[in-house]
Amino acid sequence: MDNLDLPGVAEGRILVFCDLENGLGHVNVTQAGMLAIDGGFNLYRFNEAGVGMMTHYSGSKCETMRGCGIGSLSRLVLQRASSVEDAIEILTVYPRCTGINSHVADAKVNRAVVIEANAKETAVRSPFQRDVLWSTNHCNCYPGWMGYQGRNMVEGQMPVYRLKDIGTIKAWQLSLREKGNPNIAASGRFRRYEKLLDENYGSLSLMKGIEILRDRHHPETNELRDWDTPAKARNDGVTISYLLPRKVFSEKALFYKSEDEGPITGQSTNLWSMMATPASGDVHVAVEGLPAHRGAFTSFNFLKELGRLCGANT
Repeated sequence: MDNLDLPGVAEGRILVFCDLENGLGHVNVTQAGMLAIDGGFNLYRFNEAGVGMMTHYSGSKCETMRGCGIGSLSRLVLQRASSVEDAIEILTVYPRCTGINSHVADAKVNRAVVIEANAKETAVRSPFQRDVLWSTNHCNCYPGWMGYQGRNMVEGQMPVYRLKDIGTIKAWQLSLREKGNPNIAASGRFRRYEKLLDENYGSLSLMKGIEILRDRHHPETNELRDWDTPAKARNDGVTISYLLPRKVFSEKALFYKSEDEGPITGQSTNLWSMMATPASGDVHVAVEGLPAHRGAFTSFNFLKELGRLCGANT
C-alpha cells in the first residue's frame, strides 16, 4: 500500500484481526483510529479462508461526495462477501465517490476479478488466456484489450490522466507510456507485473510473491533502482516498489498538542505489504520501517488468530 509518510502515519500502522458477531471474520492492515481499510482477507467459515481483496485508486472524471468512500466499501466486502459475486454486488450497488480498481479473489474456487468503478459506472475484468490477473492504478477495461468486452472505463479516465489519444488500443497504450505526463499514476508498474507474472507462472509461492513486491527494476530499461533513490518522475521509472521525491506541504506548521513549529513533509512510499496463501491461512505482513517491504515480513496464521478471538469471546 503506497501513500505519504506524513507525521504519525508510520507509527500508527496496525494489523487487525476481526471476529464479528454479525459478519465474517477478517484480517487487514489499517491506521490507528481509522475505520476505513484498503484490503485484506476474510473467512468463509470458521476454518476456511474466503475472499481476499485490495484496492487501487484509479482516477476518473466521474466523482461525487454523495457516495461511500473507498475504504468503507473495502471493509463491507470483507465483512459480507463470501464469493466474488457478493463482492461485485457490493461494489456495484452501493454509491461510490471516485474511481477505484478493486482486485477480488475467492480462495475456495480459485477465481479472481478486477472491478473497475467510478461514481457512475462499474465494469468487471477477468483473467485472459490463463489464470493470471493483476491490477494497478489505471483502468484496463477497454473493449478488445486482454479479451475484455464491456464498458470503456478509460473514457472517464482520459481527462483526469490527460491521455492524448484513446481512439485505439495502440494509441491508448502509447499515451499511457508518456514520460512527460505527471498525471498518469505510474502505468509502467502494470507492464512490470505482467512480465514478472509471466516469468514466474506455475512456480509462484509466498516467498516468490514477496520478492516480486520488492522489485525495483525499471519497466522498460530493466535498470535496478536503489532503495533510497526516488523515481525520476511519476510515470518514468516508478517501479512496483513505489518511491517519489519528498514534498514539503508546509514550511512552518504548528504541531498539535505542542508548541513546536516546523515543516511538514511527505514522501510517496510503501507503508505496508501483505502476502498470503488463503487456503492455509498463512499471512506475511510488513508494517515496520520505510519502505515497509524493504524490511522483514512477520508471519501469522489468521485462521489460528481468529480462532483465539472466537475462544476468548465465548
